[in-house]
Amino acid sequence: MQSLLFLQTKPGCSFFSQLTIDNVNRAKISLIIVIIFEVALLIRNIFEHGFSLHYYVIFYIVLLTVSAVSLTLLWWMPNKEQHIRFLDRFIFSYYVFFIFWGGALTVLDQFSYGQVTAYLSNVLVGVLMYHCSMRKFMVMQFIPLVIISFAMYEAQANEDIFLGHMINITVFMVFATIGSRFLYNVAAQNHMQRELLSETNEGLEALNTELAYLSMRDELTTLANRRGLYHYMDQHLQVENQQVSAVILDIDAFKHYNDFYGHLEGDHALRMVAKILQQQAGAEKTFVARYGGEEFMFVRFHHDDDNTTVKAFAEQVRQAVFEAQIPHAASPFEAVLSVSLGVSHSHIATEINMTQLFKEADEALYEAKRSGRNCVRYYEEVTIEI
Repeated sequence: MQSLLFLQTKPGCSFFSQLTIDNVNRAKISLIIVIIFEVALLIRNIFEHGFSLHYYVIFYIVLLTVSAVSLTLLWWMPNKEQHIRFLDRFIFSYYVFFIFWGGALTVLDQFSYGQVTAYLSNVLVGVLMYHCSMRKFMVMQFIPLVIISFAMYEAQANEDIFLGHMINITVFMVFATIGSRFLYNVAAQNHMQRELLSETNEGLEALNTELAYLSMRDELTTLANRRGLYHYMDQHLQVENQQVSAVILDIDAFKHYNDFYGHLEGDHALRMVAKILQQQAGAEKTFVARYGGEEFMFVRFHHDDDNTTVKAFAEQVRQAVFEAQIPHAASPFEAVLSVSLGVSHSHIATEINMTQLFKEADEALYEAKRSGRNCVRYYEEVTIEI
């Protein structure tokens, strides 16, 4: 029901658009109350005087008809930005009509009751329910006031009564103007606060996104860290109809590298290796992360039951690092930087967990190191060199 009765606030819309949306929402409430009130007056008139077209009855019917048509239009008007200006002009026109209607009824009252209740009541409704700029307020309230004042002067034979009415109306309009300015300023402040809150929330969301990204990245190599690896696995292990394999890589004799060249050069070597691994992983649509120290982990989701493409990929990575010819004078194995890799079995993604997958890759890596390093081994009952 709420979605039908009220236009929804849109974050980031202009003050005019937001003010119009709020005014339309209040106008719908006003129209419903006016319709109920006018129907009640018509029913009361029928019970007391029968079916007659007394001028009061005509006034009730006119206001009821205009209000019903207005409510129908506002109810079904789509909530789109291009309709905002039309909606504002429409409800402004309705309230001008509403105040003139109350003024005309008040002029007629001067021939009998001598009251100004109808006019002042409608002015109050306009002030409370339609928040607008001072220019619109002057047009909506003071132009009808001037016209109605002249009409009342002609209709009210007693000048003292007329003067009393004008004093009451003047005092009322002073407070109505103050109230209108207060409501308009409150609306402006609320909109500003909403905009500031929206900007703050957007900033916090961007900051949280950046922090989440940084928390899953290795600062030295810019690859995903272990947290990023686990996050990636959590997202993809539950995808059905695919195989998953893990490849763990370890830089051979990296402690010797650090001891010989120093840790700054060691960090530089890690970045060079990471760049090579990232290029290889990107070309093969494989996820790569720095697992810790000089160890890196590849995770590959595929449809190859016998792991052929994963094994070929691991060998391709080994060759790429070796062919980079990064000097390693302190290595007891090669004169350049080399890596050893271990490849897990290929598993159905939904039937394996990370611990088992990485354990298999790690055991295969241990076999590669025991076999002399700078080679690839994969997890099987019998380890076979590629």
